[in-house]
This record gives sequence, structure tokens and C-alpha cells, in this order.
Amino acid sequence: MAEQLENIGLLKGIRQGKLAGEHEATLKIARAMLENGLEEQAIVKMTGIAIEELRQLQH
Repeated sequence: MAEQLENIGLLKGIRQGKLAGEHEATLKIARAMLENGLEEQAIVKMTGIAIEELRQLQH
């Protein structure tokens, strides 16, 4: 039982880490898009990140 719970916790941690990594990659792409002059709305539409988060990248 304890081993199963440990495995579940490990899998949750791996999943969270993967999601965090994917989000960081998306932010990196959005930053590059900004640097190349793409409009905010186009970046939001293509990446799915929130406009507020995109604007934080600009600062």
C-alpha cells in the first residue's frame, strides 16, 4: 500500500515537471515571437498563453 502511494506521488511529480517544462518552452517561443515583431493577439492565439503572461515577458 505504501509503495503504491509512493509510486502515485512519483508519477504526479513527473507529470507536474513535464507540464512545467512544456510551459517554459511555450514561454521561450512566445518571447522569440515578440522579439521578431509578432502582434500580441497572434502570439496568444498560437501559443495559448494568457495576454497578461505575455505582457510580463515584455518587461
